[in-house]
Amino acid sequence: MPGIVKLCGMRTPEDALAAAEAGADFIGLVFAPSPRRVTLEEAAVICRVVRAVSQPPRIVGLFVDAPVEEIQQVAVLLQLDAVQLHGSEPPEVVRVLGWPVLKAIRVRVGETVEAVRQRVASYFAGEPTPYAVVLDTYHPRMAGGTGETFDWSVAAAIAREFPVILAGGLRAENVAEAIAAVRPFGVDVSSGIEVVGKKDPDRMHAFVAAARTAFARLFETARTESGGTR
Repeated sequence: MPGIVKLCGMRTPEDALAAAEAGADFIGLVFAPSPRRVTLEEAAVICRVVRAVSQPPRIVGLFVDAPVEEIQQVAVLLQLDAVQLHGSEPPEVVRVLGWPVLKAIRVRVGETVEAVRQRVASYFAGEPTPYAVVLDTYHPRMAGGTGETFDWSVAAAIAREFPVILAGGLRAENVAEAIAAVRPFGVDVSSGIEVVGKKDPDRMHAFVAAARTAFARLFETARTESGGTR
């Protein structure tokens, strides 16, 4: 269902429980080089604790150009709900993983809609297709979590054709504007819910609340535009 909210970069059980309490649909665990990286042992604890709550969020493991066998092993061991490929993984990787996939596409400054569309479309040209594409900001040294936005008009054009989870520089203060502009399938945040590099429960709650309100407004607008009366 459109309108999902993903909070990424959970590093402790406390982070993940705060995300669940805030109402996140998905949480992300990073298994790639990053200040937010978790070990397999740490991830196992987080998964166990989160799955004990009454309405647990789905758990996504984030990888950057990792071997297929490694991704599959981690996904099976932790029983991940999905994996997020945040590197330069080709479409063939999506098709052989045998797991629900979020595929990140990092958008460069000045990149045209058609150029991004061609990259995205290649992942939907065969079966199985990704669950969604995560449109994020390109950075020469960082795979994600940059805290920087990109041209939302590009994302809006892609979102009219493909399921897009918008990422890159989102925070409670701008997520409503982003949702109105892009009309995405979902939104994803990491640095925007942190204070001095640590996850902040208040920012998690504020982000989720702002996103939920914006998605509700978007659904109402879509209903009105389609001629709905209820």
